[in-house]
Amino acid sequence: MYITPDLIEQRKQIQQAFAVQPGDQILDVGSGPGFLAGDIGESVGSTGWVCGIDISEPLLAVAKAHCAHQPWVEFFSAEAATLPFPDGHFDAVISTQVLEYLPDVNTALNEIYRVLRAGGHAVILDTDWDSIVWHTTNRARMNHILTVWDDHTTDPRLPRTLAQRIHKVGFQVESQQIIPIFNPHFDTNTFSNHLIDLIVPFVSGRQGVTSAEALTWAQELRQLGNQGDYFFSLNRYLFIAKKA
Repeated sequence: MYITPDLIEQRKQIQQAFAVQPGDQILDVGSGPGFLAGDIGESVGSTGWVCGIDISEPLLAVAKAHCAHQPWVEFFSAEAATLPFPDGHFDAVISTQVLEYLPDVNTALNEIYRVLRAGGHAVILDTDWDSIVWHTTNRARMNHILTVWDDHTTDPRLPRTLAQRIHKVGFQVESQQIIPIFNPHFDTNTFSNHLIDLIVPFVSGRQGVTSAEALTWAQELRQLGNQGDYFFSLNRYLFIAKKA
């Protein structure tokens, strides 16, 4: 999923939304496989530093291997709610698809604020999972499965309250924008195709969804794709905030 054209384009848009300078010190909270951290590492150069943190040891291993040619890009095991860095340490902190999974978003936002220098920026991206538009011939089944899928996050509608939360921490919210993921045609190398593979095992056996029902749901979507009748859209929301 991380190397689909959809997420490659998302990473480009995130970088375009704020100006990274050579020599900057950047923290990536929830760095995953390190693709975004590596891209930012190219922008800050060897005079800067990019630090990625994650709680997944397998993803940290992938990230370290991916950025092995960039010694100024490093990765550590740490949690968003207890960032192991001193106050005012970073020029920017990035968090993509992380806060919606946390039990205490406000604590994580306070930590992001704390480790930023005055004038530094927080760059936060999360999904409103109600924004999915997915063509189906069985709307009741689709609604049921997507309702169960909501349970994969702590707050599947977090972007609706993020601007207010960010402001309360002390940030000045400078911009809010939508980054859509749009697959009007079916292709195996798309975000939505890989999302199908994540949803099926998660919903199977939960809230009355059987494995057979989930597999039938997935099969229908791919059949619609083969028939030229596929449509998927999902909105992610990007917030840029400045520490006064």
